[in-house]
Amino acid sequence: MIVPAILYGELWMFLISFLWWYLIAIVSISGGYHRYYSHGAFKTKKWYPYVVNFLGLFSGAGPVLTWVGAHRMHHFYSDKEGDPHSYKVKGLMKVYLNTWGYDTNIERRCIKKIMKDKLVRWFYNHYFKLKIAVAAILLAIDPLLFIFLYAIPIVFAFHGYSILNTLSHRSGQPRNSFITNILTAGEGWHANHHEQPWNWKIGWKWWQFDPTAHFIRMIKV
Repeated sequence: MIVPAILYGELWMFLISFLWWYLIAIVSISGGYHRYYSHGAFKTKKWYPYVVNFLGLFSGAGPVLTWVGAHRMHHFYSDKEGDPHSYKVKGLMKVYLNTWGYDTNIERRCIKKIMKDKLVRWFYNHYFKLKIAVAAILLAIDPLLFIFLYAIPIVFAFHGYSILNTLSHRSGQPRNSFITNILTAGEGWHANHHEQPWNWKIGWKWWQFDPTAHFIRMIKV
């Protein structure tokens, strides 16, 4: 998709695509999949889970259920056998070319409670049908919409979180990395997060870029 995007797209389309990805990252993946669902770091209004699950269709991150399961296993077994993102155990390429939980034997304790969530289960059961529907609608309207609102954000998501999983555990333990914030909307302060996974603020100091925390501050109750 990158080749036709370069051939037929214009610079402002790439900018819109990046801003669209940032909205998805802040609202759905970083704020929703991670801080809201995986860690229960904050409470909010009833509309929020619907938005999180819907925008997740544009990320390529998979449904909430598998993402949460894989992430919780990452915390249970951080940098040890059983950690689906362990740079130390699996090496660079296996971590970078991750599948966000699809190839992970997720332990039931990691998803036992969230499996009772009807909305999460519904999106899990229909995830790929919904993705195909979204892609088909965008293609039918205009192929460029498919490329810049669907395909390229998935590329941003893939490389953003692959960089996060590699750089943030390269030394065999959680570490902060400013560069990973560029595509992950504040997830790069990874050592902070592992120290306080229940905290919805991952950037603790004023200079630690964390736009997701600013968004959560507006919607939490």
